[in-house]
Amino acid sequence: MNRVKEVLDEYNLKIKSLKYLKNVLIIETNKGKFVYKENSNNYDIYEYLKTRDFLFFPRTLNNKNASFDLVEYIEEKDVPREQRVNDLIHLCGHLHRKTSFHKEIDMDFVKEVYENTIKEADYLMNYYENLNNYIDTVVFMSPSEYLLVSNIDIFYYLLSFVKRKINDWYNHMKEKKVIRYSMIHNNLDLTHILESDRKYLISWSKSKLDMPIFDLLKIYQENYYDLSLEDFLREYEAENKMDNDEYLLFLIKLAIPKRIEFTKNTYLDCYHINNYLVYLRKIAFLVQKLERIPEKV
Repeated sequence: MNRVKEVLDEYNLKIKSLKYLKNVLIIETNKGKFVYKENSNNYDIYEYLKTRDFLFFPRTLNNKNASFDLVEYIEEKDVPREQRVNDLIHLCGHLHRKTSFHKEIDMDFVKEVYENTIKEADYLMNYYENLNNYIDTVVFMSPSEYLLVSNIDIFYYLLSFVKRKINDWYNHMKEKKVIRYSMIHNNLDLTHILESDRKYLISWSKSKLDMPIFDLLKIYQENYYDLSLEDFLREYEAENKMDNDEYLLFLIKLAIPKRIEFTKNTYLDCYHINNYLVYLRKIAFLVQKLERIPEKV
């Protein structure tokens, strides 16, 4: 508490009340409310975003050398979840467009992406083939086992797509000279967008310069049940247009299925597998559409 008081005294802030919320401290002062987080300082990130004219983050008080973040507290308004997701997509696209730049391709990095994708696809293909073979030997399948094995073709189809198209992506990248990077937030979920008189992104500690698709993957994979993938891409590209190679790698990464494991609770297994099949069918629909238009890649 003494440390907090010292910090506030430095900024001529007098404490009225304190409230802990997870790993942050909400402080009401004579000059308004602030959020204090120890061992965190996003000053350099905020300064970079300002140079790119991206201002959708709370006002910060701390300086470059501080060992904490001290930012204004945002009083949120009640916004429907669907609108919140839509706003997150648009802010993501706006962030990527404002901070976009091209750099010379690092073929070691491209090769690493390629090899890791092949390795993951091979592992999962082997995993699902073995799981399929095992379930086929079961005399009385559980409902969850039957649900998975009766839909196993979609796993094989998407993994086959991944293995074919990552080769196309890799071969095309070898012919390119530059690749696009942006500042990515790298932790975009609905708890990290605040809606008030304007919109704010918070929790920037994981942000970095990287390929924009990694932000998109997280947003879609966490909200797929409520989103059409085509609508999601349309909303994003209203702010930041993807090129063909970015689109292809995004779809490849989406198409890599997670490893499904059974538990002792068949009901919950059925629930989770059925929900995940919704996701896979949405990806498969776009994959089929892509494969009917060869010139897209």
